Amino acid sequence: MLGKRLRELRYELGFTQAQLGDRLGINSSAISQLESGKNKPSMDNMVLLWKLFELDLHWLITGEGSMFGSEKKELASVKSKGWRTLQEMLNNSLEEIAQAKIDLVDSTVINIPVSGEIAAGPPQESSLPQADTITIRKGQLKGAPGKFISLRVNGSSMEPSLYHDDIVIIYQCADWEKLSGKICAVRIDGAITLKMMTLDHDTKTVLLLPLNKEYKPMFVKPEEHEDFVLIGNLASLYRRY
Repeated sequence: MLGKRLRELRYELGFTQAQLGDRLGINSSAISQLESGKNKPSMDNMVLLWKLFELDLHWLITGEGSMFGSEKKELASVKSKGWRTLQEMLNNSLEEIAQAKIDLVDSTVINIPVSGEIAAGPPQESSLPQADTITIRKGQLKGAPGKFISLRVNGSSMEPSLYHDDIVIIYQCADWEKLSGKICAVRIDGAITLKMMTLDHDTKTVLLLPLNKEYKPMFVKPEEHEDFVLIGNLASLYRRY
């Protein structure tokens, strides 16, 4: 029950109902009603919990997985630093990608044309003509060369990890379960967007989460869209300085 999990979160953080209410901008009696199951938290409240405390929304909604994720559980007491912690974790993931081992013996390179734009914001149609080519050593990428595409980022919803005009290399994969929790390229009714994707099986909803706290998450019901396709996940990043 969602109210029970909200109470578990409050206990984990060491908050009284009044203290948690202050953080969410509601009074202690409202927190009591949420925890008892009389009322359900609004979408804005759930997003605020995610931003403030590094809460795993999938756990809050479904009860599956862990409250903060295995890498972050020890940070539960750092109440006001949750959002910054998420950004640091994602930056570390991008650094690990950039530091992938290069096979120095095999110097063969592959050329990946920049085939369009990908929205870091509301989904947008990708209409940019091929204007550039990225040259990368094979050893930097894991997977068949023909499975990679590159797209230019348009927008700021994935800052500070991904910036406007960055070029992202996407490994094409349509396995929603396998890529849940990763930064993915998703096509919605002909428009492509780049977000962290996670699945909510209970509500049959796909959550598309921005990294920039100025943008709101997207909650997508696949059956409401004629065209809803997982293109693949972020494999590497190319940035000009």
